[in-house]
This record gives sequence, structure tokens and C-alpha cells, in this order.
Amino acid sequence: MKGAAHYDFCRTILDSGVILTSDRPSPIIGARENNLGSTLNSQVRLIQHPEDEREFANAVLAEDAVRLINGPRWSTEEPQTFRSISAIAGNYCIIWSPQDRAKLSARYIPAQNDWYCDAEMVTIQFLRSQLIASTIIEGRIAISTTHAEAAEAKGVERRFKALSRFIKKRYLNSVLCWYSPDNPIGPATSERTANPSAPDSHVWVGPHALHWLNQNRNRHVKQFMTSTVHAQLVDIAQLAERMSQKS
Repeated sequence: MKGAAHYDFCRTILDSGVILTSDRPSPIIGARENNLGSTLNSQVRLIQHPEDEREFANAVLAEDAVRLINGPRWSTEEPQTFRSISAIAGNYCIIWSPQDRAKLSARYIPAQNDWYCDAEMVTIQFLRSQLIASTIIEGRIAISTTHAEAAEAKGVERRFKALSRFIKKRYLNSVLCWYSPDNPIGPATSERTANPSAPDSHVWVGPHALHWLNQNRNRHVKQFMTSTVHAQLVDIAQLAERMSQKS
């Protein structure tokens, strides 16, 4: 597949919303053994359009015992739980199963007159992507089971790995390059990184987000809204080349 055929191939994939796959691993923040058993600290960075999030939430809630919680700060000692992502008002969603730990503990914060979850080691942190005008804010799922009991950690890690597999079977990495308008364009040197960057293999882009970004090349991704650094899709020819190598 050469020349214009590359463009047509990639355009067809992007416009059709076909699910793309990649077997590149996400980065492991750290893992070690302690007297509580095997522990895992890991994250998967992701870019989700609201439709990607809806499909992901369906996968999360396919396990009947799983509950969603609106962030780590609660008005009562025990949090209100939900079985719908639409019930989560904030961008920080806790994914929890009572099968791992029957009750989540929290400590009272007098200055705030609320309760803060201190059992996040038995939950999955889901930071939701945000679609704001022409920008999608990066999200992630993450766990840190270092201080969990072995039986608790086993359930959380099993669930996290299953959700990671769900993402990596359906999303695509190495399709975003980061660009800083405040720095000169050029390759990496001994004093600075390349600008724009090489395609980022650590960020996984959902198929609906990929389609949305490609509809208007002025659309981009940021890690937080006030940042001037942003990421855009790789050149369409580069993406087509990569796809042709996978076919």
C-alpha cells in the first residue's frame, strides 16, 4: 500500500469508527513484594470521547458487584454508590467492589466538614476525560495496592488488568505527538526533547475520540486545560503507514 492508498486506507478506518488494536504495553509505575503479598502500582493513560466512556463504563459495570463513587470526598462517612456513569458528577470516579472489601473507610476532615476516603488501595481510580470545546483532557485508570491485604489486592488487580485489556484491544496508542508552542520546533538535542515529540506510546486513544480528533485537525488533547502544551494526531500518512504494517 503506497502513496494515496495510505491516505485512503487510514481515512476509511477513521471515518468508519473501526476498532483498532495494538499490543504495546502501558508503563508500570512500580511493582514489588511485601508481607501483604504481591502488590501492583500501575496506570493506563487514555483519551475518551463521551461515547468511548459510555462503552468503557458498560464494561466496568458488567461485573454486577461493582459500584461507582463520585470522588474520594464524601458528605457522610459512607459514600453514596451508583451503577451508572451518568450519576457521577465529577471527573474523579472511584471503581469499587464490596467483594474486595465490604466497606470503604474514611477519615473526617474538620476544616472541610467532610470525609475523605482512606481505602483507595482497594479501588480503581478512574480520572475521566473531559471534552471542552476543541480539546479533550487526558484521563486514566490507576491502582496502587501496596497497602491492601493480599486477598483484596488480588480482586482489584484482576479487575484492573481486565479493564486494561479492554482498552488495549479497542484503543490505539502511538497516534498523538505532543507540541509546545513556547519552544522552538526541532529534533531532540542534549538540552531539550524533540518538539513535536515522537508518537506517544503511553497514551491510548479511544475509537470515537480518534474519529472526533480527525474530523477537525485543529482539535487536540491536553493533560490539563490551562496548559499550552497539547497533542495532535500524527500525520495522516504516518498513521496509514502504521496501519498498513498491522494489516
